Amino acid sequence: MSKKPENEPFIAPSADDKPKNIQKGKAGRGLVMIIAAYALGAFLIYLTILLVGTYRSMS
Repeated sequence: MSKKPENEPFIAPSADDKPKNIQKGKAGRGLVMIIAAYALGAFLIYLTILLVGTYRSMS
């Protein structure tokens, strides 16, 4: 059984690992798009309620 030396330097993952980086980038963009869609939907619902309430109070 071989034992790893404790003072072995940390080797960071390579920046050339394109498929993983691309996959992470796509996942991040997808999450941002989902959050943006929910925020836009909530804003439109708020705007609709605001306008309908204003219209009803004027009539």
